[in-house]
Amino acid sequence: MRPVRFAAAAVLIGCLTLAGCRSGGFQDWSVQSSTQAFTTSLGAVTRTESTADSRDAAQQLRTYTDTAGCTVYMGRVTPHDASDRPQTAAEYQLSGTQGVVRHFDPVSGEWELNTLADGMTLDKGMYFVTTDQAEAIVVTPLTYTGHENGMIEYLPDCDGTLTIAQTRGGYRLSLSVAALPAGTYSDYLVLCADSLLIDWTQAEAFARWSNYRFTDANRWCYDGYYYTAPDSYFPTGENYFYPLPAAHIAGKMARDADEPACRALGLAMIDLMREKQNEYGFLPSEAGSGWLFEDYGIGPGYYDTRFNTDFWLANLNAAENFGVTEWLDRVRTYADFLMEFAAGHHFTFGQAPDEGWLIEDYWHPDGNRPTHSSLNHHAAEAVFLYRLSNATGDEQYAVFADRMVRGIELTADQWRMADGNLYYAYLPDGAMMDGDYPYLTYNDLLDLQSLYTARHGSQSAALQTLMDSKRVWMDANGVTDYNLAPTI
Repeated sequence: MRPVRFAAAAVLIGCLTLAGCRSGGFQDWSVQSSTQAFTTSLGAVTRTESTADSRDAAQQLRTYTDTAGCTVYMGRVTPHDASDRPQTAAEYQLSGTQGVVRHFDPVSGEWELNTLADGMTLDKGMYFVTTDQAEAIVVTPLTYTGHENGMIEYLPDCDGTLTIAQTRGGYRLSLSVAALPAGTYSDYLVLCADSLLIDWTQAEAFARWSNYRFTDANRWCYDGYYYTAPDSYFPTGENYFYPLPAAHIAGKMARDADEPACRALGLAMIDLMREKQNEYGFLPSEAGSGWLFEDYGIGPGYYDTRFNTDFWLANLNAAENFGVTEWLDRVRTYADFLMEFAAGHHFTFGQAPDEGWLIEDYWHPDGNRPTHSSLNHHAAEAVFLYRLSNATGDEQYAVFADRMVRGIELTADQWRMADGNLYYAYLPDGAMMDGDYPYLTYNDLLDLQSLYTARHGSQSAALQTLMDSKRVWMDANGVTDYNLAPTI
């Protein structure tokens, strides 16, 4: 751990007073907007956008406050020029007489637990601070610089810190950003509550939050969700991250209906990501993909069917688990686009009225060559359409999904490999591509079979044959992460 130096003129935080958690700052914010963002079954969630300025830096702050006493803070500090000193970005006061701080170490794979003490200084990490009266989740400030195609570069030498001080009424949590180079920014994420956010007596809480981390491969920034960029993306480099439309962890949180932390964080993240829906109806993949450009002539800003379908499934889960039914309008906008896209970009099997389709995986508004149809993308899209039909009562979505299932049934013999594994995709020339995921496609087929059976009263024999074959292969190859029951 290294000590934190505080600037004489610190960057500020906003003021919000709660019974158990309070944030405060050194000067007033300028509130740019404050609106009711959405409504859950617990009540309205208010979103506020604010800015502040100091001699050294500008700061942006976005907050989501719900009626259950939870507030999410998304902050960004941007230096006016290169700075030569750390700056205090935010302070939060947690009430309580005693407490602990938890942290998962991804290197050791173990959780660390320490008693709160005056003067604790914690380096880069995601920390869970719990007192006998309040709780906070803190992602320390992480610094980035932007590149083209939405890519960002993480600067590990400019990590911020969390310092804990004991006060008369509890504990003060101070976030400090490092001395920042010109052309960079430092982002942080905090959830504060005047009640407990996570039930740490449950073993599954530790498993869940060891996965739900925003300091490693997954990152949450002020402008959205990012993930470690593969070498095939461009531009590329060490510590590069790309904007990920699927927002995987936020989507998983939307399924965790019984946990306040998942409700508050997941819904806030989904709300912000929804703004990225374009005029067509999808969230574009901004980063360039070298293999997509080489194979199909697809440049940055393309439509990825899997990333989008996963994200809009998360919206459906939010509607069903947390009562955010107003989000269904944009979900339908995406579904309508998906069906319109599929009508012009599919492979046809059989004859009407018993016709089946396999839908292409990718598309760019500026045009591209036909792409392959992977089984996992295709199955997930059908799951989404069945789910939306159930949520809205609109039969057109289920009818379309039926045609997609028929596409799998009419090509079932082509998907099975000699060793029992499944091929990954159907290529435009009719050949099959290998390299299927270890268990993802099986999970998708499991969900699809469940929805198909609920609709038709009996299973699809072809789907079951593919699932059984994949299951045998997984068991023979030591794959254990697959689902034993549908997740829908």
